[in-house]
Amino acid sequence: MNPGRKYYLVLITFLVLQVVWFNHIRLFGYYSPVVFIYPFLILPLSKNESSNLLLAFASGLFIDIVSNTGGVYTATAVFVTYTRKIYFITLKNPTQKIEEINIDKISPGQKIIYFFIFILLSNIIIYFLDSFSFGLVISKWKDIIINSLISILFIVFTDLIFFNPAKR
Repeated sequence: MNPGRKYYLVLITFLVLQVVWFNHIRLFGYYSPVVFIYPFLILPLSKNESSNLLLAFASGLFIDIVSNTGGVYTATAVFVTYTRKIYFITLKNPTQKIEEINIDKISPGQKIIYFFIFILLSNIIIYFLDSFSFGLVISKWKDIIINSLISILFIVFTDLIFFNPAKR
């Protein structure tokens, strides 16, 4: 399958899953996993970052309109899409070009850390924008971490099943 089509299929699948299923389930009575970020985490880094940001904006806007959340998911998607390039720039080899970095080529441990950092950031942003109070985010740190762990379990499980380079 064409890599571009694969990413769009993954994006559409995760957007639909987030809107139809994950926004309506409450694990342990409170936690709602945030999985729509996964397609933006596996997008290839490219020189044309504006197309990735536009895609993140449109996807977040779709979830916000359907879920009536007022821009929370749009801000989260754009933030994650923008900052992941900064993450890779700070960790790359000085002789390596940014276009050569591929998420499929990093070790599973590094990939889990990468996913966890951005899922945690996503949940912090969602909680902050939802409550619009940094004090409430600090008081809800346990909920943010548990929600992040639940989200990361689903994302790592999905990544291992569908995108495991050892299977190819």
